[in-house]
Amino acid sequence: MTAPTDIAMIQTGQALLSLRDSGHSLPTALGEVIDNSIEANANNISVLLEQSEERGKKRVHRIAIRDDGDGMPADILHRYLVLGYSSRYMRSDTIGKYGVGAKLAALNFGRRIDVWSRNQPGADWLHVHFDLDEALAEESSGKSVMLKAPSPAEPPADLKLDFPKETGTVVLWSNVDRLEEGRAARDFNELRQELEKELSRIFRHFLDGGIKISINDSPLIAHDPLMLLERTWADTVLNKEKEHKRDDLKKGVLRHFGATTIGDDIVKVGQHTARLRVTLYPKEVLRRRGLGGDTLAKSLRVPENEGALSFVRKNREVAYSNVPRILPGGVKDTDRFIGIEVSFDPELDDYFGIRNVKRGVEPHGELRDKLRELLQKHIPTARKLIDETWGEAAREQHEASGEHGAILDAIKEVDAVMPKPRVEPQQDAPSAEAALKELAEDAGFTKAEEQQKYIEDKKKLPFVIESVSFPGNIFVSTTHVADQVIIRLNTRHPFYREMWEPLKAISQRDPGTVSGEEAVKAARRSVEAMSLLLVAYGKAESMHPNPVEQYGDLTQYWGQFLGTLLNKVKNVL
Repeated sequence: MTAPTDIAMIQTGQALLSLRDSGHSLPTALGEVIDNSIEANANNISVLLEQSEERGKKRVHRIAIRDDGDGMPADILHRYLVLGYSSRYMRSDTIGKYGVGAKLAALNFGRRIDVWSRNQPGADWLHVHFDLDEALAEESSGKSVMLKAPSPAEPPADLKLDFPKETGTVVLWSNVDRLEEGRAARDFNELRQELEKELSRIFRHFLDGGIKISINDSPLIAHDPLMLLERTWADTVLNKEKEHKRDDLKKGVLRHFGATTIGDDIVKVGQHTARLRVTLYPKEVLRRRGLGGDTLAKSLRVPENEGALSFVRKNREVAYSNVPRILPGGVKDTDRFIGIEVSFDPELDDYFGIRNVKRGVEPHGELRDKLRELLQKHIPTARKLIDETWGEAAREQHEASGEHGAILDAIKEVDAVMPKPRVEPQQDAPSAEAALKELAEDAGFTKAEEQQKYIEDKKKLPFVIESVSFPGNIFVSTTHVADQVIIRLNTRHPFYREMWEPLKAISQRDPGTVSGEEAVKAARRSVEAMSLLLVAYGKAESMHPNPVEQYGDLTQYWGQFLGTLLNKVKNVL
């Protein structure tokens, strides 16, 4: 019997095949390569995504990254693709330290990596590569997987990139097999936009400092979730809003919409420190209650900020996510308007759970306790200021557009996806303008210019509600003109006086000024009044000899539309 021979601990090809599932998204994967470019003193970094079509389906088949950094000498370039090799291995003064990030990132999406680099102006480009399929074939034939020494070679001429004229590096991921349409994104544009959004936030401090990064020739604009940096994505979006446009915008002068700093604390852990900053977004972003998910909010990337903490290591964001049980009372809807950033240096990696790929950070131990204690102080302060801002906005809006203005604006968006009215025009019905003029008079607008402004403000709304005073037992009166429904609420009716008005008064007060007794009393009377409202409706139906035939469609539509509106219109007042 022959003695067993030594065997290799790692089957390189198979191991790398398994490590392809390292969990990278495309932004985090490309971030690893951009890290290397920044460490190499690059000022200009370009990313190119190339599309092709295979069996009728579009996909990204090549990704190139070029920089104008220092480049690599032959000995460093030879080891660039060695898993575990880093010229900055385990250092605490650099972005990277493990020597695995860029390699695993590339293999996560492509099966081949090529690298060209030169570190002297006018010198030849040197090239190395690793091909996973070649490695698997070599391994299956009993050979060891080796990397060939760098050899002179120009970067591919068909790459639509401006190659560095002096020093720099070009990295190419090819045989990309995980970015077909419908997999990572619905289509190429969505993939590119998501990449731009993520990288502009991850590298915001470098972009703010003047480093240029582009995706398919589109320059990235820094996105700061604290809204403190100037000339950022938020400033760009807000300056384009109609009410903020100015003549000097054409000259490239952006007005800065800065957040308010709620807290800026140094957190000491052992011999090292982290920094916690908490901000409240400006009133131009807060606006009014209920707008945190509208088109402008989405453009500003507000919804994704809800409860998110941005962890920044060595000026580079390594995580942007919720941390369980760290915010007081859990995550609230209003928290999307609060910026939270924790910045630290690599010496504190252990306290943040930093891994060999820059994802999934969560503070623990002493550091977590200190951060949580500070957030227990700052977050309630920010939440209270949001409520106060919205309360003031609601009061201003009520003065300008009446009691129901905010909810009517919200209903307008929802009505776009609801069935359209089928009211047949009546010969003696007033025109839409005449009906609105009469409503303006009922609402107390007596001057001609006030009435005209009222008509202009209301004529594009599908529904108009006004609380007005008129005699009789009618609580709700409706008028149908063109595609508009005008609704009058009778302020003399007991339902308005005993339920609507008290609830409205409480809703306009600051949370801390409403006693528990007041809230409970109002809630109980509201439940009583709503129950009586339903009973009264049922009683009214019973006055017809055939209520099912007469009112069946009405109650069905009423329930359907009520469900839609309750699902879509929230937190408006």
